[in-house]
Amino acid sequence: MTDELINYKDEYGGVLLGASSLTGRYWLGSLWFYQNPNNAPDVEKCTAGVQLEAGLTDARWIDNTKVIVGLDTGGIEIWELIENYHTFVHVHSSLEHDNIISSVHLSCDNKRAVSCGYDKCIKVWDVETLSSVHSFRGHYDIVECVRCHPLEPSMFLSCSQDNRILLWDTRKPRPASVVGMFPIERKFLPSIVDSSPLENSPRSLAWQPQSKNMFAVGSSTGQIVFKDTRTSIGTPLSFTPHTRDVYKLEFCSNRPQLLASVSEDCTTVVTSLDTQKQVYRDCSHKDYVRGVSWMNDLQLYTCGWDSQVKLNNVVHLLSNKKESAENSVQMDVNGGSDDNSNAKQSTKEVKCNGNGVTIETGATDTKLDTT
Repeated sequence: MTDELINYKDEYGGVLLGASSLTGRYWLGSLWFYQNPNNAPDVEKCTAGVQLEAGLTDARWIDNTKVIVGLDTGGIEIWELIENYHTFVHVHSSLEHDNIISSVHLSCDNKRAVSCGYDKCIKVWDVETLSSVHSFRGHYDIVECVRCHPLEPSMFLSCSQDNRILLWDTRKPRPASVVGMFPIERKFLPSIVDSSPLENSPRSLAWQPQSKNMFAVGSSTGQIVFKDTRTSIGTPLSFTPHTRDVYKLEFCSNRPQLLASVSEDCTTVVTSLDTQKQVYRDCSHKDYVRGVSWMNDLQLYTCGWDSQVKLNNVVHLLSNKKESAENSVQMDVNGGSDDNSNAKQSTKEVKCNGNGVTIETGATDTKLDTT
């Protein structure tokens, strides 16, 4: 069983775990809820579980009991936990995407959901009825990720393998504007906002909590850029904590300066945007890390294709400034090539041993516990 996602539920204290596995000749997904997160991923100790009719690609809490799910058939489903969180029941389903759904996200008022997929299409859904209210084709290739604005329910970001990031506002007659690297035809898109210094195809997105314009984007080569959606405002930060796809980004809601990232290089990294340093790194996962969710200010859960769920204690590094400094990677402001190459070199000097992380810093090695 490969764990695809994990979402911690603040109000209830449990976690939602999504997975897919090969059952006979069929690739099927499953949803699991654990009232005690420490029991994950043991299926015998789950509070509730259900097998889906297709592979699971993404899922999000709608409210305290309902979950919206994206499937590899192009389907969208809503499930609800009843009987004191002990039973999943099917509420709605819809099949409008023509290929795999890659990402699902909820608007800040939880009334709309946005999905995207391999069919190059983005759909906006009414959560109450699961009927599509908008269908957009602004990208020319697979749409990798969508993220709804933290303050405006009608706005969201999308990124694609066409190397572009689009900023959408469904209130406008032409809802999309480009936060992209390359010039494009402007038949449909009214304005262009430069997203440099992003160097490669965008893979993942995250809005900074309570921010109107700040967001982070992760690339297919491990680079992360933090910047303003407005072209001439602020100076973007660029850093490269990973060596492969940045699969998911997650800001800490109570400490929005902390950005967690997970990658196909099997690592979990937390970066402080205030100090412009890497404050936590773990590479104890044995396969791709696919899911990340903050539990509180100083702890976050991760899951991956190694069928493991791990609780990462960031508190150990944040409370020890010396260790944090030794495990830091200086960000590249303005995307300068010299500093960026140094950041990449620092990333390569990190060696995983399965039980923690060894940072090679020249003559001496520093061992960090990640219990």
